Amino acid sequence: MFARILSFVTLAAVANAYWTFGATPLIVQTRLDSVVNPDAIGTHVHAIAGASGFSNHYDPDELMKSNCTTVSVQADKSNYWAPQMYHRDNNTGQFTAMPTDFNIYYLPRPGPKNESIKAFPKGLRMLAGDTTRRTFNASNFAEQAIDYVCLSDNNYPEASPMPTQQCPGGLRAQVFFPSCWDGVNLDSPDHKSHMAYPIQAFNGGDCPDSHPVHLISLFYEMGVSVQQFEYHGPGTWVLANGDTTGFGLHADFQNGWDVDLLQQAIDQCSGQSGNLLDCAPLAAVNDPAAAAACVFEGDLVDEPTGVNGPISALPGCNPVFESGDVCASNTTTPSLVPAQPPLPEGWTEVGCIAEGTHGRALSALTISAPNMTKNVCVSFCASHGFTLAGAEYSDECYCDNELRNGATGALLDWTECANRCAGSSFENCGGGSKLTLMSHGNASQVGTTSRRAFRFAREQV
Repeated sequence: MFARILSFVTLAAVANAYWTFGATPLIVQTRLDSVVNPDAIGTHVHAIAGASGFSNHYDPDELMKSNCTTVSVQADKSNYWAPQMYHRDNNTGQFTAMPTDFNIYYLPRPGPKNESIKAFPKGLRMLAGDTTRRTFNASNFAEQAIDYVCLSDNNYPEASPMPTQQCPGGLRAQVFFPSCWDGVNLDSPDHKSHMAYPIQAFNGGDCPDSHPVHLISLFYEMGVSVQQFEYHGPGTWVLANGDTTGFGLHADFQNGWDVDLLQQAIDQCSGQSGNLLDCAPLAAVNDPAAAAACVFEGDLVDEPTGVNGPISALPGCNPVFESGDVCASNTTTPSLVPAQPPLPEGWTEVGCIAEGTHGRALSALTISAPNMTKNVCVSFCASHGFTLAGAEYSDECYCDNELRNGATGALLDWTECANRCAGSSFENCGGGSKLTLMSHGNASQVGTTSRRAFRFAREQV
C-alpha cells in the first residue's frame, strides 16, 4: 500500500522535512496491549508492528534488546498498534482478519512559534482515540485525529465514520497522535493526559503551557486490504472491539528508539519526499533485510484470531455493535504460549549456514512437509537417530550426523535464513541454499555460536 500513501489532505498544514516507514509489516496479531492492559490478556485483538520483543509488559530497556523490528531502521525498537479489522461474512456471520500493514509517519511540526522539536523520551507510551466512542464531535481535536480514506478512482475524501461502500484500492484507517508532552510523566492513568494536541489544530501548531515540550508528530495509516473480500453493506467491516461505525478506532505507541539517533534525524533530515533514505542518520542504519526476516519472539494468547481461518466470535467479550449479540457466560481466560516453542531437550539452534559447495550439507535423510517447523524437522531427524537437523526453503528438512560436501558450518548473518516456516509464520526455516541448522549434543562440531549468542553479539557491535 506504500504506493498509495498520503494524499496530504490531512498533512497539508505545514511543509517540513519528514520520513515514512512505508508498508511496515505486522510482527503479530494477538490480544495483548502493554499500554492499556499491562501484564494481562487484552480486551481485543491488535495488529502490532515493530519490535519482535513485544509483550504485555513494557520495559524500554528490554524492548530495545529485541532481536529485530519490522521497521527497516533497526534502531527503532518501538511498537505501533491498532485494533485488528475483520470481515464479517454475510451468510455465516464468521469473522476473518483482513491483511494489514502500517505506513508510519514522523513529522516535525513546530507551529507558528517555531518551537524546538524533541525526540520521544525513553519510556514514553501513549494512546490516541477511544475504543468506546460511537459518535463524532467535529470540534474535538482528539476525534478529528481519527479518520478513514477509501482508496478508489473516485477520490473519496477523508471521513470520520467508516466508509459505507467498497474500496477497490483498500482502506486506510488513520490516527494522528498528540505531539505535546507535559515534560514529566511518561504515562498517565488514562494513557492520554500526559500528552495534548497543539493549540491550533490536531496535526500541527504550538503547544499549550500545560504541555510545553513539543515532540515529533506521529501519524499512522493502517492499510487494510478490504478489496479482497465481498462487501455487503454497513457491518461488513468490524474492528476487533466490535465497532462497526469506525469511531472506536484507536492506536497505541511505546517508545523503543535510540533516542539520540531519533533526535539526530529530527535535527538533520531535510528531505521533503518522506523517503528515509534522504535522511542521512536513518539511511546509515537502514536494514530492510532484517525487517523482512523479523519474526515475533514473545508469547501470544492461545486462541484463534481469525488470521488462519474464520472464527465464530471476536476474541474477548466484543459483541458486534447494535447486533444484539451477547458474550458467552462460560468462557475462560486463555493462557499465553510461546510463538516459537522451544526445541526438544538437548537440541540447540546453531544458526544459519550455507549448503555444501558440491552437494547437500546434510544428505543422509530428507523430508518435505506443509506443516514444517523447526520442531517438526528436529523431531523427524531425532526419530531416525540423527544429531543434526537443517530446515531449508520453508518446507524442507535434512538430517545427518556430520556436515558433508564442503559445508563448513560457518555462521552467516541470520537474515540469510529468512524463509518463513511452512507450518508457522513465527519461525524462519532457512532460505535458498541456506539451512537453519540445529544440533543435538556436540554443537562444537558444526559451530560454536548458537543463534541466541550470535544475536547477542550482533546487538553489542
